[in-house]
Amino acid sequence: MRRPLGDRVSPAGVLRLDKLGVSVGVQDLLLDADWHLRPGARAGLVGRNGTGKTTLLRVIMGLHEASAGRVHLRGDARPGYLPQQAVSGSSATVWDEARSQMAWLHQLEAELARAQERAVRGEEGAAERLARVTEQMRLRGAFAADEKVGEVLHGLGFSPADWRRSCETFSGGWQMRIALARLLLAEPNLLLLDEPTNHLDLAARSWLAEFLAGSGATMIVVSHDRHLLDVVCTEIVEIRDQGLEGFSGNLTAWLAERERRAAALLAAKERQDEEVAKLERFVQRFGAKANKASQAKSKQKALDRIERIEAPRAEARPRLRLPDPPPGALEPVALHAVDLGHAEGPLVLRGVELTLARGMRLAVLGPNGCGKSTLLGGIAGTLPPRAGRRVLGRDVRVARYAQDLAQELPADQAALDVVQAMVPLAPTPRVRAALGALGLVGEAQLRPVGQLSGGEKARVVLAGFACRPANLLLLDEPTNHLDAVTVQVLAEALAAYEGTVVLVTHDRWLVEQVATHVCHVEDGRVEVHEGVRPEDFLPPDRRRGSDGASRAPAREDEPAEGRVDWQDRKAKQRESDRNRKRLDKVQREIEQAEGELHALDERLVAEAADHKVVATLARARAELVTRIEGLYLEWEGLEA
Repeated sequence: MRRPLGDRVSPAGVLRLDKLGVSVGVQDLLLDADWHLRPGARAGLVGRNGTGKTTLLRVIMGLHEASAGRVHLRGDARPGYLPQQAVSGSSATVWDEARSQMAWLHQLEAELARAQERAVRGEEGAAERLARVTEQMRLRGAFAADEKVGEVLHGLGFSPADWRRSCETFSGGWQMRIALARLLLAEPNLLLLDEPTNHLDLAARSWLAEFLAGSGATMIVVSHDRHLLDVVCTEIVEIRDQGLEGFSGNLTAWLAERERRAAALLAAKERQDEEVAKLERFVQRFGAKANKASQAKSKQKALDRIERIEAPRAEARPRLRLPDPPPGALEPVALHAVDLGHAEGPLVLRGVELTLARGMRLAVLGPNGCGKSTLLGGIAGTLPPRAGRRVLGRDVRVARYAQDLAQELPADQAALDVVQAMVPLAPTPRVRAALGALGLVGEAQLRPVGQLSGGEKARVVLAGFACRPANLLLLDEPTNHLDAVTVQVLAEALAAYEGTVVLVTHDRWLVEQVATHVCHVEDGRVEVHEGVRPEDFLPPDRRRGSDGASRAPAREDEPAEGRVDWQDRKAKQRESDRNRKRLDKVQREIEQAEGELHALDERLVAEAADHKVVATLARARAELVTRIEGLYLEWEGLEA
């Protein structure tokens, strides 16, 4: 039974959906959907890819026609919409374009100009009019408007030198940032944001989350960025089974509540099934007996009145298990005084000092274009050092994930076949499980790659990566195109992995869940520290002091988040290494002892006529058997 969201409409509601139906072609995305958005609410619209999140935003904006029902907007609603592929579409400067839709400011500036002209002409009452307009501007914050424009542009990653550049000189990703700045500064009273963090680096994402949470605006946000949904949202709305289901709280709270609701519904259905079975048994047993007929009819009526509870859709949270890392060096890769850059091009990174340790999970952070992928190439060995040296440890096996590999997949092969070709030794059940955990289930695994979306192709590559045994994992932006549930699946898999991980990402939540170390790449330099700190997600000028040095944690005696976990992992790793060495030694001792036992048995046969020798050999054999049993017990414990 579908749950309507919120109360029935109140006059103060900003948006209301009444029995809304939404279709694309012959596919129904929503049926009889009700929802009420209150002023000041910040709703996160979530759901699996293809459930209709973007289409619903377009219906609200009047860009896609509803198939049934109605969308009601409050009379004074001024919606502002940011589509996924937003561009500025302007030849103006970044500064002028960003403030171009601040209608309230332009109106006040025009009134001020007219009042000033009248004052210059000396018209009667002009001075009083000028004073009133000036006071209105002060109260409205018009004199601080340029400061706000600068704050928004800086927060989205534009330097002051960029502000006077033409919008046409920027790439598509930066065009989206300009469109986002323009929308935020326009201050609509209903914000509709479709994947606003696309093309934003980590610092800009963190700034946007703080800005939206503190704006007081009413909004609907579609995003795969879990940190954004956790920080910004006051409620979550999920598109599921062609309906809308809601919850008051952020995404993390909603995911826990959704599991609790499903468990409660399943328990209620099981109790109802028991009661129904009991009633049915009574009716079947006594329905034909005259002395029980009236009771049987009563029980049948009770059965007919029961409103059957529908079982929750089987949706066990998928789990992704990465292959155990094969044995290898304690330090898989080290870079010493390394300069990196493509041949014939400028140097991108200088003097890199970086040593990866077994069990380290290193998050590589920095703005777009700073050299994160260059560093990954240097670690992988695909980009040879132009100075310094790269030291590769013994038996290092590398698995690398890069999004551009998705464009090289054979279009005519099924997703399942493609992954099996990537990792021919992986069992088919493991491949299917990896694809399913990443959101490609059932028939989707058998569809030709050419029919898959860009996000689905990226999941195919990620599944191949996840099935390849390796002890050094290199991942470049793995969470793009993944929904929040799948990102959590990947985070859990990486956190449980005992090898070494290097992760380039703009996903703050993923960093907080996975990383033991953080690497900042900026100004051609690389800086690494243990643990994850709040300042790691700030822009460089806010993260670093005036002397350019990184700010230390507030208290040195208080370990940074993640450091205790890292130290515990290192201690366990040392113990594991000791156990592994002892295991090898025990195996050799077992082989030697069993050889001695075989030799003793041969001597017992040869000396069978000499009772004194046989007795001595028997005692030695018993002692040796006891020793072998003890070695086997120790071997089993170490192996476990």
